[in-house]
Amino acid sequence: MTREEKRTVVAELTETLSSADCALFVNMIGQTVAETTELRRRVRGSDSRLRQVKNTLTKLALGSLGREAALPLLDGPTALATTTHPVELSRVLVGFNKEYEDKLEIRGGWLFDKILDFQSVVELSKCPPLPEMRAKTLGLFLAPMASFLSLLNQVPASFVRVLAAKAAQEGP
Repeated sequence: MTREEKRTVVAELTETLSSADCALFVNMIGQTVAETTELRRRVRGSDSRLRQVKNTLTKLALGSLGREAALPLLDGPTALATTTHPVELSRVLVGFNKEYEDKLEIRGGWLFDKILDFQSVVELSKCPPLPEMRAKTLGLFLAPMASFLSLLNQVPASFVRVLAAKAAQEGP
């Protein structure tokens, strides 16, 4: 690879890493071609990207972005998974790791500016999907208003019930 090609690759990696909310570093240990193809298909399905990278060039890209804390994750053969949907990507990688008997070593990565280890990626994969989180948040906002409206409705409803009881007591 010529120096110009290396500069191009570093620029591409820098662009990819800067536009991603989450990047995870993995090692695809002893996978067959079919397993690797299946992993790539699943990653693409989660609106993410998986790419085999050279550690030296990735270190240069990370250094230019000020993400030196992620440098220890680059050890041995490395694939870089990037996304703007971190929960979906972590769910795919952790699920693949369980399904294919640990043929995928998840080293860690980062989410926004926080460094993640393997256990953090597993915990991230257990988070509910974004639509469910939005629904829960909306429910939290609407619950006090619903309670308040119910309280306001109780006064006239109680008054009507008292009038109906009084009318029934006096007869028709």
